This record gives sequence, structure tokens and C-alpha cells, in this order.
Amino acid sequence: MKRILYTLLILSCFSLTACKKFLSTKPTDSLVESDYYTKPKLINALAGVYQPLGTPGLYGDNLFDQMAASDENFYARAAQTTGIMVYNFDFGNAELNNFWVQLYIGIERANILIRNVERAKLNDTDSQAMLGEALFLRGYYHFMLVSNFGDVPLKTEPTPSVTQVNTPRTATRLVYEQILTDMKAAEPLVKTATALGFGGRVSKTTVQGIIARVYLTMAGFPLKDEAKYEDVLLWAEKVKNSGEHSLNLSYRQLFINLHQDLYDTKESMWEIEQKGTGADGYGNINRLGNTNGIALSANYDKIGYSYAFINATAKLFNLYSPGDIRRDWAIAPFSYNASTTPVSYSYFNPTQIYNRNSGKFRREYELSPVKSKNFTPINFPVLRYADVLLMIAEAENHINGPTLKAYDAINQVRRRGFGYDPNIPVQTAGVLSKLTLSTAGNTGYLATQPNIPITLIGGGGTGATGIATVNLTSKKITSVAILNPGKGYTSVPQVIIGNVWAANTEYTSGTQVSSGNNLYTVTASGTSTTTAPTHTAGASLPALTGAVFTYAGQRATATAEITSAVVDLSGLTKTSFLKELQDERSRELCFEALRRPDLIRWGIWVPTMNNLATDMKATAGSFAYGAIAGANITDRNVLFPIPSSEILVNGAIGQNLGW
Repeated sequence: MKRILYTLLILSCFSLTACKKFLSTKPTDSLVESDYYTKPKLINALAGVYQPLGTPGLYGDNLFDQMAASDENFYARAAQTTGIMVYNFDFGNAELNNFWVQLYIGIERANILIRNVERAKLNDTDSQAMLGEALFLRGYYHFMLVSNFGDVPLKTEPTPSVTQVNTPRTATRLVYEQILTDMKAAEPLVKTATALGFGGRVSKTTVQGIIARVYLTMAGFPLKDEAKYEDVLLWAEKVKNSGEHSLNLSYRQLFINLHQDLYDTKESMWEIEQKGTGADGYGNINRLGNTNGIALSANYDKIGYSYAFINATAKLFNLYSPGDIRRDWAIAPFSYNASTTPVSYSYFNPTQIYNRNSGKFRREYELSPVKSKNFTPINFPVLRYADVLLMIAEAENHINGPTLKAYDAINQVRRRGFGYDPNIPVQTAGVLSKLTLSTAGNTGYLATQPNIPITLIGGGGTGATGIATVNLTSKKITSVAILNPGKGYTSVPQVIIGNVWAANTEYTSGTQVSSGNNLYTVTASGTSTTTAPTHTAGASLPALTGAVFTYAGQRATATAEITSAVVDLSGLTKTSFLKELQDERSRELCFEALRRPDLIRWGIWVPTMNNLATDMKATAGSFAYGAIAGANITDRNVLFPIPSSEILVNGAIGQNLGW
């Protein structure tokens, strides 16, 4: 604003009279602070408080990309030997500095809004709700700071001057006290999830759920205030008892919704909103699904470009038991094949585990017909109801052991993971566990059909499906994969690859069918007669078979295996329940920026990452480079260093131990 006014002064002061006239006139093309914070404009100021959350420094990139290292993933670039993503960095790291700066920008904006709402005495319901949101966000920004840096400057007033920069750090416990003060003050002011109708703004139950998360963090390392588990249970159960929230029956659909602005406030309680392509005036610079999606760098107009910096570890992959449908959504079971039109899928074989990208955020589900190369409109889920249930389970187990309450909470999450209604108990599930491609036959498949559906018949169950991948050169099927493990199987089902010939059916030229052990290509469209093709050379006679079936080769076959998967947990000790809870949080919440803080509060961050490094060096083969982050982590990495941007201007702050 000063620069604009100085420019006006220079242009206007051609004479003393003109200059005096200019100086005596109140500017009308700009707003002073007191004029801006009125009810009609308050929503714009509140948007400014939310805005840092969606920047690359926070949930627009850093937290799921450069700062995402955990036992769930590794940075999938062998040449990356320095940087925060591999824990070889110092206090000058750019991503770390941006993380810090954006958090304090959010705090500053919240402080300005809070002060002006209080000064203007805006007491109507809408204004007070926005005040509540600002109070909550100030608390949340401080929570992200204290849980990552330890003692930090606590700011509850706007910065009075750009020269007042020597702000000392406040003790961790006192920062947490202020966080809880802010959030508890916000809770009665903000609107309910039902009243808001979408997850982009903070609701009453979101505040309650995040308060539970704050208490859960305080209960663990470094404060180790175990009495706080009682508070975790109190606040998480407020969410449950509100009646506003439940699990989406489809884990897959839950994440597709985030790509398409389909708000599911029953489960996705708070999400960071993004919009547009970065070239449409919305100012979007979000990279979700672009830096951590499924790799594609050619023919990406429809699917969406992704650098795929984040791959899953074998540890995460192996946490899922057969039948858990979450695995193949969270971890991509395929790579894109850009050499086909349209882009097709090449499914991995069972030994290709480290090849798999993070799969939760898939750009092919974006609605934009023309996708930006680098920016996506996908919303990031900060708080889901599944997390609330797992907090209830963890806190209840810590206080009282594995009670019915603890089992009910964790088993709701598990049932949904296996495709069942979360509220109906399920002891075990007969599921498809493996498909094996036979060596016999398997010739003559079309390069124009790189993916062929697999159906399963019999076995007493329902829902199991699969897919076959055709090698475009050999014209053979090279892999078969399970798409849905189904449920209720009591015996092995029959595997059918592709379409089986049927009588009185309309067939289109260019499709393929099998009849007996033979594979045929339809070379002339028509309706099949009751006579099936059986020849092993050339084309059938249309008078005999209706549509013309030309012999292509021997059909591929596969066999299936089933297993009985445990769904509902029972009979655990307090210790074994905690271990299952820790694994369940990873299965359910992987790639949602929660694993590192979980491992830290459980006090197992350093040994877990060191052990991951040892395992990857021994077993990951060509992906052994992914061990670098775990190998570099030591006790000093429980906290990040205070960034150079703060150290160089704030003489009162000091540095964290080991940095």
C-alpha cells in the first residue's frame, strides 16, 4: 500500500496546491485495516487465514512429497542423495523454510482477523463463527509448529512492527496450552458440519476431532502426559456422539470424491480445498497427485501428468492381508502404459512390490477435460472419521485395555477395509487371494486390447474380479491381477479370461471371444447362431456361425486361490492391540501426512526408520537406494531445525539440539 501511495504522491505533486489537495483527500482506491474488517468483507479475510494451508509449503506439496518420509514410503529417485526427502539437509533447506514461513503467515493473518472482529464487536452468528474458525486455525498452525520444531515463538497478537523480530521461544507445554485454549474457544462458535454442508471450512466436530489429535500428541513423546488419553477419549467421542459422521461404505469412492469436489462430510470432515488448473485465474498451485501420483509423462492429457516421487515400501504392502481392498487403492497395482491409445494399465506381478507408486490420489479422476501438467484440483483430507474411530480405539485401549468399545472402533474401520458394512460384525471372510497365469496356450491376443477383464464363477462367493495385461509385442497375456477380492468364497472359483462365446449374441468386428480352448477374433460383425466356433484355422462360415469368427490361437487360462481372512479383531492383549492399532493406522491413513507424527509420539520413529533402511538394503534389490532416508535418521531428527530464515533475523530464538 505504501508503494502505491508514494507513486500517487510523485505523480500528483506538480504544484504545491495540487499536492496539498491530494494530501487532504482520503484515498478511495484502498482500504485501511479498520475499514476492511466489516461483516461483508470478513469472509475474504478468513479466506486469507485458510490460504497458507493449500500452498506448496504445507498441504499443497511439502507434507505429502518432500517431507513425507516414513516407513510407508520412499523417495523414488536413485540420484536424490541430498534434501529433506532423504534426511540429508540443514537449516537452510528451502522446503523447511517455506513450511515455517507459511505457518507464521497463517498465524499473523489469524491474529489480525481476531483483533479486528473483537474491536468491531461483530456479534452476529456468522461473524462469530468466522472468529471461531480464525481462533481454531491459529491453534492449528501453532500445533503444526510445536509438533515439528518443539519450543517455538508463540504469537497471539499481530506483529506491531517489522523491526520487532527478536521473539524468544515459548516452552512446548505452554504452546500446547494456548493451542487448546484457542481451539476450545472456537468449538462453541463454529457451525456444525450439517450447517456448512462441505468440508472446506472448519466445523464443530472438526474442532473436536483435532482437539483429540492434539491431546493424543501430548500423551506421547516428548511430553508423555499419559493422563491426556482421557481427554482424547472425551473429545473423540463428542464427534462420534454428534451423529453427524460415519464411514463411507466405499474406501475407493471416498478418495475419488476428493478429486471431484463431491463433499462427503460424514467421513471427510476437513479437507484443504483446491480448484482449477493454475491457468484459469484461481491461483491454484496444488501438486497433490502430481508429485505423489502414478507415473505418467507422455500422452497425459486425459490421465494427468505425474512425477511419482513417492513409492510404497514392502513393509506397508505386507501390512495388508488378502481381501483388504484398501491396499490396491492406496498402493498402485499397475503402471500406466503410454504407448497405447488410450493409455492402458500394466499390472505388476506379485514380486514387483517396490515398483509401486502411491495410489491414493489418481489424476485420471479429475473432471477437467484438459489437465494442467503440474497443478491439480484434488482436495487433501486433513481429518477423516476413520481417524477419529482409531483415536477412540487407541485411547480406550491405553486406559482400559482392549474393551468392547476399543474393538468396536477399530473393527468398524477394518470391516469397511474388507468391503463390509462397518456396523455389522464379521469374524472372517473367504476372499480371493491369488491368481496364477497358466503356461499352456496364451497366443493370438490383440495389441489393440491391452487389458482384458477376468471374471470368476462359482465358489459360493461374490464380487471377485480381475484383469489381464497383454504384451503388445508377443500378443501374449503376461500378467493377471486381482481387482476385487470379493467375499464369501468357500471353494475355489473358476477363472475366465475375457469373453466366452454365447449363442444369439451380437458381436462387433475387432472383439475377441473364447470357445473351448480356442481364441477367436470377430472379423465380421453379426449375431451368433447356436453353433459355436470350433475350428483351429481360418474363418468360420457366416451361414454357420452368424458373425465371422477367425481363429487367433489358444486362449490363456489361470487358476485362483482363496483364503479365510480375519476381519474383526478379538482376543488381544493390551500390548498386541496397540501393535494392531499402529498397523491399522498405517493401512487406513497412509500417505495422509500422519505416519511420521504417529511414529514420533509412539517413541519409535528413529528405530523404525533405521530398521526400514536395514531391510531395504537387504531385500529391495534395485530399489535399495530407498533406504537412504531411514539410514540418515538419528535422534536429532525427532525435531526439525529452526530454519535459517528465522535464525538469521531473530536473535532471541536459538537452535534445536544437534543442529
